[in-house]
Amino acid sequence: MNLVIDIGNSSVKLYLFENNSILFNEIFKEDELLDKLQFIDQKHDVSNVICSSVTNNYEKDLHNIFKKSIIYDLSDENLKFPFKNNYQSKNTLGQDRLSLISSVVNEYSNQNSLIIDIGTCITYDFVDLNNVYHGGAISLGIAARYQSFNDYTSNLPLIEFKEIDKLVGANTNDSLHIGVSNGIIGEIKEYIRSLKTKYRDLNVIITGGDFSFLLNKIKNAIFADRDFLAYGLNYIIKYNEAYKK
Repeated sequence: MNLVIDIGNSSVKLYLFENNSILFNEIFKEDELLDKLQFIDQKHDVSNVICSSVTNNYEKDLHNIFKKSIIYDLSDENLKFPFKNNYQSKNTLGQDRLSLISSVVNEYSNQNSLIIDIGTCITYDFVDLNNVYHGGAISLGIAARYQSFNDYTSNLPLIEFKEIDKLVGANTNDSLHIGVSNGIIGEIKEYIRSLKTKYRDLNVIITGGDFSFLLNKIKNAIFADRDFLAYGLNYIIKYNEAYKK
């Protein structure tokens, strides 16, 4: 049984895998993590543990709790990934992005693929048909754009996201909603269009906590579920197990 942990900016997702199947999953706040891990260790026979975190490093805690398990550290230079990494600053490449790229290669091996993860940030990651990762882009997510209006101006309010079917805002709130929504949609469409000028056959996979916002707005995109990153982490375990044989 594999324990997969996905620590994001707003929550933690915990999964128990048996081969390729999710047996159990739970979402909770990060301050509950260590208690949850202690419980998992007591109740389940965990063979392998892997953690992707964009916040804190829990490798020491994982080793202390899961003494009988193999701990896979995404920052370990000896860890094998199912793709060739051409990113120049490998040490700064987020663990979440490594996991998503691995999931893409698992699902769409030897195809040109762009994975778009829309959450606190929007990340774009491109893998070519030779399973070579080239990099991508990072921009602000939905909530961060709303927060920026309030943080960096004197008069604009802090409001929550709302879907709006307008092109012209007749009041400030509607103008902000339109600016955020159309800004994100336009950004994503243009990034895809530009990449397709070089890579005509291109899979576009969209995931992340806010991916439903883009449903029916991006043509010919594949909408992966919110567990897409977790499947990538589980695949990294399996890939390294096979590599040892």
